[in-house]
Amino acid sequence: MKIRTILLSILVLVATVAAFLLVMDGCARKERRTAEVAAATVQTAGPYRITLENRPNRPVVGDNAFVATVRDSAGRPVTGGSLSALVVMPAMGAMPRMESRGEFRETSAGTYEARYGLAMQGDWDVTLSIHAAEGHAEAIYRLSTNTSDLGFVGSTPAPGGSTGPSGGAPTGDVSDADALTIDPARRQAIGIRTGPVVRKNLTATIRAAGRVTYDETRRAEVSLKFSGWVREIRVDYVGRPVRKGEVLFTLYSPDLLSAQQEYLEALKSGDAGAELAAAARQRLLLWDIAPSDLDAIAASGTARESLPIHAPVSGVVVEKNVVAGSSFEAGQPLYRLGPIDPVWVVASVYQYELPLVSVGLPARILLPFPGEPARTGRVSSVNPLLDPNTRTGEVRVVVPNPRADLKPGMFVDVVLERPLGAKLAVPESAVLFSGERRIVFVDLGDGRLAPREVVLGPKAGTDFVVVSGLREGDVVVTSGNFLVAAGVRLRSATQKW
Repeated sequence: MKIRTILLSILVLVATVAAFLLVMDGCARKERRTAEVAAATVQTAGPYRITLENRPNRPVVGDNAFVATVRDSAGRPVTGGSLSALVVMPAMGAMPRMESRGEFRETSAGTYEARYGLAMQGDWDVTLSIHAAEGHAEAIYRLSTNTSDLGFVGSTPAPGGSTGPSGGAPTGDVSDADALTIDPARRQAIGIRTGPVVRKNLTATIRAAGRVTYDETRRAEVSLKFSGWVREIRVDYVGRPVRKGEVLFTLYSPDLLSAQQEYLEALKSGDAGAELAAAARQRLLLWDIAPSDLDAIAASGTARESLPIHAPVSGVVVEKNVVAGSSFEAGQPLYRLGPIDPVWVVASVYQYELPLVSVGLPARILLPFPGEPARTGRVSSVNPLLDPNTRTGEVRVVVPNPRADLKPGMFVDVVLERPLGAKLAVPESAVLFSGERRIVFVDLGDGRLAPREVVLGPKAGTDFVVVSGLREGDVVVTSGNFLVAAGVRLRSATQKW
């Protein structure tokens, strides 16, 4: 019995020791793997050695965080730096480009943390920018909600060398060293076309939706300075055209009748009442009684119980607030009149196009009925304020309307053309848009196509104005540049095209 107990104790001891050794071996292996992963996640970007982690380890739709550790070439923590991250999913088909930004704060010496959000699942490009005393550098990563790996793509080269996943050219800039060679037969097979960069006279065309409205500077309201009653309505419905001086209605007013009698009494006094007669006449004129009616009253020597009120401007009746027999008070709006020749066309122009619009710029108005010729006008005002909902500014165009076929409330198309003069131009089809960058591929000859970053001005028809990055006579790819860009990316020659 004692022997059996001793054997069982020995077996338990052996099993315990074996389990301990297995656990220790597992820990050692885990430490080695952790050290290997840590070593693998250190990248060189310019003068810095950096690591970047995502939290959670596998990105999720919604809130995420980056933790970056930055050290100098000697391994010392870089403190007081300014870090930012731009997370971008490029536009695909009808889906617009999406982006998120994270601003880092330093949580400890050389360690920085930033929060950012992802709008949807998929693959995202991450650009980490570092500004510190040692200089500026960038590192490019690939982030995916489908994996926990934060893939390193490339970075600003270290001083005296270059970095990247395949030791290629730096991704911070594009240069002729990034050229991709495609033989003529292959070019023809995939449909690559090229064209020269030339200087030409360009005109920027702005198309905007517009609406017709009244000329606000010439609208009028009929309201009287005395009270009374309407007797006869001559202009009797809204929308009726009227001419300046046409009788709108006739009225009776005790105050007006009394003022006429005072005027006549002063006239009968001859020279002695000349000043009183002039004052009485001026009072009636200020009450909007027509001079011709006052002359008729003076000639007849009899005050009129019923006097006409005339239209102050030509146009149409926009609002009518009286009928025959209505009473009215002093200052009450009775009619509102709107002129219809000329009219205003108010166009909504996007904010990025507003710098091209100025007062006096010619405009064409395209009417919504077929076969109708375009109208012409000129910009008379540019509203200095933007609509906060549509981010557009109102541009006012004055347009003659002698036939009254431009009706207030009508929607029209407005075309503004701004001459830009002789400018260096590149076709729209030659430009690739990548975030804030604009890339074209330049044909260097011998089948070599190199990416070139350009700065563009306004668009003019099917061309863009070239501000910098190209010279007159350069040959650029105008068709098939997406395939060329794919080839460059596969070679990892330039990761930020």
